[in-house]
Amino acid sequence: MSNLVIIPTYNEKENIAGMVNTISQLPVSFDILVIDDNSPDGTGELVKSLQPTYPGLNLIEREGKLGLGTAYIAGFKWALEHNYDYIFEMDADFSHNPADLVRLLDACKNGGADLAIGSRYISGVNVVNWPLGRVLMSYIASIYVRIITGMKIKDTTAGFKCYRSDVLRNIRPEHIRSVGYGFQIEMKFTAMKLGYNIVEIPIIFTDRKAGSSKMSGGIFSEALWGVLRMKIRSFFNSYEKI
Repeated sequence: MSNLVIIPTYNEKENIAGMVNTISQLPVSFDILVIDDNSPDGTGELVKSLQPTYPGLNLIEREGKLGLGTAYIAGFKWALEHNYDYIFEMDADFSHNPADLVRLLDACKNGGADLAIGSRYISGVNVVNWPLGRVLMSYIASIYVRIITGMKIKDTTAGFKCYRSDVLRNIRPEHIRSVGYGFQIEMKFTAMKLGYNIVEIPIIFTDRKAGSSKMSGGIFSEALWGVLRMKIRSFFNSYEKI
């Protein structure tokens, strides 16, 4: 069984070396795929310099800042082409604790989950160092998404996840229309419509200590309007496994 962690980056030079090193020291083996959008701070070059030290470290360099959704689509395609069994999403900035990768893997490998989500909200609100306004925006957005979509997932915008490979093959991420946080929502929604077992694992989310956040009100606005469009499209889509 093989595991791949996909980490999109844009100006994450201050974090990526520490993240790669931390993942490499976990008790379970994880390969890493960094997808860098031509970071001006040299993140891609730093990853290249680390590759001789970390044989499981891979890099896709893109020509510009093309967005989170397209980065993950590229990563999923690469993962399936290389026959990984379990494919993970996570951020580079340590807001997701790398040690929780092991718990997400266990949920899919031994716990019967097809998609395991590192959830900030399944056991209260487990967010550290976020301003109250941002916590409320995120939490209310998840409630809104649940109402519109019918999903039972508490953390609908979560970006820390483990997929079984067949889930990604059947979701066919290249057909996902949303970007940004809308992409995260649509991936979960499609997995639900396909009948997969989705499990939330409680995590503690800690805001970044280095680098700058890519979060904005516009990103959430796009996601919220995109949820309505996604729900309407779903009435005309057929959800069938390959």
